[in-house]
This record gives sequence, C-alpha cells and structure tokens, in this order.
Amino acid sequence: MIKAQTYNEVYPMGEQPVIMGSNSYNTRETILFEAYPFVRFSFKNDFVKRLYDDNKRHMSGYYIFAKPQLRMFTSNSLPVRMPTYRVLIGTQHLFKIPQKNDKPKERYYGFGFESGHYSNGQSGCAFSTDFEDGSDECLNVYDQITPDSDLSNLLNREDGNFSTNLTKLTAYYQVNQLRADGNTKEMHTMEFNYTVYHNRFLWLGEFGGYSPEDIEIYGRHRFELYYAFTFFKRNETVQRIRLSERLFFIQGAHEHVKAIRSETQATVFPFRKTPAFGFLLRLTTGHDNYNFRFVDSGTLIGGGITWDLFAPIDRPN
Repeated sequence: MIKAQTYNEVYPMGEQPVIMGSNSYNTRETILFEAYPFVRFSFKNDFVKRLYDDNKRHMSGYYIFAKPQLRMFTSNSLPVRMPTYRVLIGTQHLFKIPQKNDKPKERYYGFGFESGHYSNGQSGCAFSTDFEDGSDECLNVYDQITPDSDLSNLLNREDGNFSTNLTKLTAYYQVNQLRADGNTKEMHTMEFNYTVYHNRFLWLGEFGGYSPEDIEIYGRHRFELYYAFTFFKRNETVQRIRLSERLFFIQGAHEHVKAIRSETQATVFPFRKTPAFGFLLRLTTGHDNYNFRFVDSGTLIGGGITWDLFAPIDRPN
C-alpha cells in the first residue's frame, strides 16, 4: 500500500487513467488503441493527510482537471481524427462517518463539482466534409436530418466539430470492511454523477458552447451510476482485485443515439510496491464515449493497464 507520509495526490471520485486496446464499434474505423491520460493540477489536496486523523472528518481537493481522450485508428491519421479535450475546474470533498466500536468498518460520503469545456478542436461541419461548421451550407445539412436519419453514416469523421461547456455533479459513498490490524479487507464504492451541457463557460463566458442545431443531437443531460467491489488478497502474487460496473444514460439526444452505455470491468492490482498500477479487462456495450462518436454504438471487449487515483493507504503506526 501507499505510505501516507510519502504520497499526497489522491482523488476518491471519478474515472481512472487507462491505456487499452479493443475491437471497434463499426467497420468504418478500426481502433488500434485508446488512452485516457487524466491529470489533475492541485491547488489543495489533504485527503492523505486527514484520512487517518481521528480529529479531522472532512477532506478536500481543489484542482484543474486536464481530461483528454486519445484514440489511434489504423487508418490515415492526417488530419487528426477528432481528438477529445476536456479542461475543467473542480473540487472533491470527503467526510468520515463516525465508526461504531463494535463494527470494524470505515464509512465515507462525499461530493464533487467540476465545470469547464469539452471539444474536439475541429472546424468542419459535423455531418458534411464539404462545409465549415456554422456556415449556411452546414445549417442546411442539419435541416435535412430527421428522427430516422442514420447519424453514424452522416458523421464527418475527418474534421467534424464537437463543442460544449459542461458541469458535473457527483455524490459518493464508500464502505470499508477492516482487518484486525485496521487495514482494509474489502471495499464497496458507489457514485452517482449528473452532467449538464450548457453554453456559457463556467456559466459566465460567452465562448465554447454548442449551437442550437448540435444540442438537438447531443441531448443536454447525462447520468452515470458506478459500483465497485474491491477485495484484498494480501499474498505474494495479487494485492487486490476490483470488479466494477459503470452505467451511462443520455437524455434528450437524437433518436439514432443509443441512450445507455455499460462498462463492466475486472481489474487486478498485483504489485505491493506500486499499488496504484493494475491490469484490466473491460466489456463495453452501448454508445461510444468519444466526443461526436456517441452516435456510434456496439459491443467492445478490451484490455489494458490503469492507475488507481485512490489506492489504499497504509494506516500509520
């Protein structure tokens, strides 16, 4: 486990950095690999410092969140194939629930808030390779989209623009079963996330938002449910194993879009000296999560590596 006195930057809420390979959503594009190289630049983070301080029940972090998603295809990558950029300002807060002496448990609840910009940095019309985004010709293309249109066939996969501002709210709950030495035996983690797309950056700036035509395709509201069960082996070959399910639901999008996405994952963290590093297998069904490619859907089986941003921390002696 991580030594509390030597490690500071942990975050209990949110997805984990991943590099993985898988099959593809369709025959139009073949995925070679994709990566989620998330990084937070902290202004303040006292989760580790306060986690085992019985006099402190509130822990928090404040940060800027750079959350890109990169996907390499086997086809020609010139121009760059619609990358994803997210830059958010965020905070997370965790609270200890007082422990009952007769029950060897730790319980926490918390909340998170993130707001910022999400786009792919492209300038073309989303559903035509012939026109610029926002042009009269591009608006005419949108006028021809009906509830029965196959958006996967229409999507401009070379330089189609995707852009919005967003705010994400998180509710968090965790229960740890403890061993006799006070360290964790098993862990149950639950999260609920609500994301709303809006035009103003941080609800203030008049830039980076969506067009009226795009929001009819996107849908403004997204919901996410997450549950994970982690158990600790504490032997020479495996440190811990995590089984998790993450469900996404899009509300109000175009009829072609598959509203639900499911990610079922098994993760093994084998190394005690590097407890944040793990290997994963993932089964994904439903819509794609790569900017405007949420109009695509299918079933993917993939595997790769990950890093746990809230790896277990040894209780100080």
